[in-house]
Amino acid sequence: MKIQKIMIHNYRSILEVEIEVFNYSLLVGSNNSGKSSILNAIRLFYDDDKWTKNDFPKITTEDDESWVQLTFLLNDTEWKSLEKKYKNESSSNLLTLRRYFKSDNKKYFQEKQSNIFALLEGKVDDELFYNSKNISTAKVGQVLYIPASTTIDEQTKTTGPSPMRNILNYLLNKAMLRSQSFITLKEIFDNLNIEAKNETGFLSEILKPLNDAFSNWNIKFDLTINSITAEDISKIFVKHNFVDSSINSDNGFELDRYGHGFQRLVIYELIRLATKLKNKDKLVKKEFNPDFTLLLIDEPEAFLHPGQQESFANNLRQLGDTEEEQVIIVTHSPIFVGKAANEIKQIVRVQRKSGITKIFQPKGDKINEIFKEGLNLLEELKKFVENTEVAEVKKKKARELIQNPPTIEIAEQEENFRYQLWLDGERAQLFFADQVLLVEGTTEKVLFNYLLTNQWHGFFNQNIYILDVLGKYNFHRFMNLLKVYGIYHGVILDGDNNKDHHQVINNFVDTQKNDYTLAKPVKFIDCLETFLDLSYIKSRGDKKPIEIMKAIIDQKISIEKLHLLKIEFCKALNLDI
Repeated sequence: MKIQKIMIHNYRSILEVEIEVFNYSLLVGSNNSGKSSILNAIRLFYDDDKWTKNDFPKITTEDDESWVQLTFLLNDTEWKSLEKKYKNESSSNLLTLRRYFKSDNKKYFQEKQSNIFALLEGKVDDELFYNSKNISTAKVGQVLYIPASTTIDEQTKTTGPSPMRNILNYLLNKAMLRSQSFITLKEIFDNLNIEAKNETGFLSEILKPLNDAFSNWNIKFDLTINSITAEDISKIFVKHNFVDSSINSDNGFELDRYGHGFQRLVIYELIRLATKLKNKDKLVKKEFNPDFTLLLIDEPEAFLHPGQQESFANNLRQLGDTEEEQVIIVTHSPIFVGKAANEIKQIVRVQRKSGITKIFQPKGDKINEIFKEGLNLLEELKKFVENTEVAEVKKKKARELIQNPPTIEIAEQEENFRYQLWLDGERAQLFFADQVLLVEGTTEKVLFNYLLTNQWHGFFNQNIYILDVLGKYNFHRFMNLLKVYGIYHGVILDGDNNKDHHQVINNFVDTQKNDYTLAKPVKFIDCLETFLDLSYIKSRGDKKPIEIMKAIIDQKISIEKLHLLKIEFCKALNLDI
């Protein structure tokens, strides 16, 4: 079982969102955008959080209902054991459940019942899922939630609810299913209960006289010995401490003795271990009761240095790829986002505007459309080469660019590879910026970053990210990506005097302006160096950034030229000078 889609209706700042979910999904966006609200809505579905009247939106809504809806993709065994009435003929192996938290319709919402209903052919069923008032979510797995910031005692205690206890229970359940001793221990407890309730058993010694006394009331008192569980062992029998070998002592210490980085790392190492513990082969269940664990983590990067973040991101992806686990994280770390670039659809950008949370995600085949649009420049260059009115001498570079074009299938695959290569841990910062300025290469990126840091202090709070698109042939690719994710952006590029094929590229970039492009692309007539009166810089590409930095530090760029550059910068991002 895996979750395929999440819908949230009227919860806090969320009026309506729909998210496609993968084995490993990431929620990104600025603070207070609604990312944690999405996690909490999922927790509500799983009874891991409590609904209050303050959770209903304070803004105008179209109705007075609040619900969370999950669509699960079942494996063949789970589908076979699912009750026939819940099998939608139009969507094989899909089960959609909606849980109501507020509704004026008493059929869908009553106190002290699960309020979980299946959707049958798109309509909400008239009866509770599996006709049970108290079933809660027992038939759709469990959720493990690790919050972003709580006291360390709340994180690591094992005597009450905490992320550490929940994860220990989770790991013990996986490990103990492989232990013959644990299986034997469970049998002992079960046999003890049977023996104790026999006519001569010690429970019967208590029950018989009491029930004789209660007989006139038609009421019976019962005592039962429960079977032992991994949670019982974790809570009562398992003791943990940390032995510090640096002080030559075998005495253990509590976790709060150590720094926050290590404290957080302990929890993450427990999660990492989960990727290595394979569940023992289980008997096919006749009853529908899938084994599924959804791991929700808020800011997994907290207190981890970059190397640990890279490792942990990989481990979470591995955990999500297992048969019975799925991972959703909220992150502000470009490292985590960069590690998801091979599946861009896994990234969900959350934005809050006018008090309403919205999400941006290339759903369905949208990402393939982006890959196809990446090939449009090639088509424009082909038209240029085929134009008989253009002199052949002007077509030389264009012919080189379109020489031996790949088949459409290979070309789309190559477009996918481009994004995998580009969206590394540095460029992934674009997902966290309020505005992105697309520039042609490293020279422009280095220059604008230097000016923003050292001279143009007025833009400090604008949260502007300078993105190097690796050449003017790639502007349209990044513009399309930023459009899909609702990220506002501007464009600055070299006009190269509109010479030969450059005119085709320049005009094409102009046509790529979209609803999130803040202004018409700004072009230097020739190039940045000419604009700044630095035409003497003729170094090869990798040397140009160094030469530009030397020029500005040695004050070889006039104050007037820097002011004009600032004007062009503001024009591209539609900012006040």
